[in-house]
Amino acid sequence: MPFVKIIDTVGSSPESWEQAAKNAIEDASKLPIFKQKGRITRATIKDFDVKIEDNKIAAYLCRVEMFLE
Repeated sequence: MPFVKIIDTVGSSPESWEQAAKNAIEDASKLPIFKQKGRITRATIKDFDVKIEDNKIAAYLCRVEMFLE
């Protein structure tokens, strides 16, 4: 049975949740743990949020669960 490591991270974007998820995966893939422990094989979006400033959406946030093998 293969070993799988699960890591949670949060991505953000001023544009959209889709871009926030992409940013989370791209940023996380540059971290040393991802380079040492394998490759990202799957990601699950766990939560969606927005950051509000002056009663307007300032950023889209999403919690991303990534699976490494």
